Amino acid sequence: MKKASLFALITSLLSINSIFAATPNAHIYANTFSANNITAFQHSIMTNAMQTFEGTAAAALGGRTKLVKHTTKDDAKYLYGGPHLYGEYSEEETAANNLQKGRNGGDNIKNENIDPRPVLNSTWVTWQHNDDEVKFKGYDELDTNTDLIMLALAGGEAQRGIGISEWGVFSGYIGGNQANDFINIDEQGGFFGIYSGYNIQQFNFSFAANFGALYNNAENMYGNDEYANMWTGAALNATYNIELDDSFTLQPGIYAGYTWIGSANYISASTDTVANQNFNLFEIAPEFRAIKHIGKGWFGSLNFKYAFMMGHGGEVFVNGIQQEDLDTRDYAEYGIGIEKSIDRFNVALNINRRDGGRTGWAGGFNLKYIF
Repeated sequence: MKKASLFALITSLLSINSIFAATPNAHIYANTFSANNITAFQHSIMTNAMQTFEGTAAAALGGRTKLVKHTTKDDAKYLYGGPHLYGEYSEEETAANNLQKGRNGGDNIKNENIDPRPVLNSTWVTWQHNDDEVKFKGYDELDTNTDLIMLALAGGEAQRGIGISEWGVFSGYIGGNQANDFINIDEQGGFFGIYSGYNIQQFNFSFAANFGALYNNAENMYGNDEYANMWTGAALNATYNIELDDSFTLQPGIYAGYTWIGSANYISASTDTVANQNFNLFEIAPEFRAIKHIGKGWFGSLNFKYAFMMGHGGEVFVNGIQQEDLDTRDYAEYGIGIEKSIDRFNVALNINRRDGGRTGWAGGFNLKYIF
């Protein structure tokens, strides 16, 4: 009995020792940490781009917003829709009967000599920030802070079959930090991407692709390691608007993304040769939004998504010896958004909570100018 107890004690101590022995070697997984963070802000890049290119919250309500009961002309002038759905309301007419050409290009005028859709219809800038803890299976979590700034141009709306197509281009800057008791990684990089959307009444299909580069400086117990990542990725998003009444829409959808991440080999401050194979990471995220016209041109939305994370590749080799792979976990994200259009400007704010493989908060704002 005593021998069994002694054996159990020794086994426990060895297990604990192995955990603590592995943890200080977090520097050998620095590139894995950075790669998984790329997938996180890649999700933010793609979803923010698609959602903003697709239009405002008012666009999700479509032409139905012009049927909302208003008692004053002031109420009518606050409503703006998607440029391919309908134009803005003037201050001279009521929302119910105004069919004039809007500043954003949407109109009901039929004139072969007039092209109602300009080459460019909008430009926008967005800032997003996330502060969360990234959890790995069988390893220490990291506190992660990331700032994302994006600039974009949209246009090219055209009738394609039974729907409307559009295009967009975007680029941006990323700055972030990941840290725990054993490693501190500062990250800076940039990216460029393209977007294409297709709208068929209640259906909206979006595609985006981008490429970027990230420079990393990882401080650990041995010194500083410097390495770079290159990535390219693509994503698809499909949504459907369920009309409940003149001012309320439910919008289920699904997002699917793929990201390839490459990294150069390097000699670490501990004099180890660290090599990573390419990462191939997939994400499937069912999502759901509820969009409501609150009044006076204010729109609110509730959103929920669950991100299923899948990966392949990215094996770590230290001095030619393969290390145990680290995998991130799935996570849920839910939150609220609010927006308002003022003249040609649309301002939107959002805040989201994450739980699961990433636990913390994310949020930011978007400013859009409609030509």
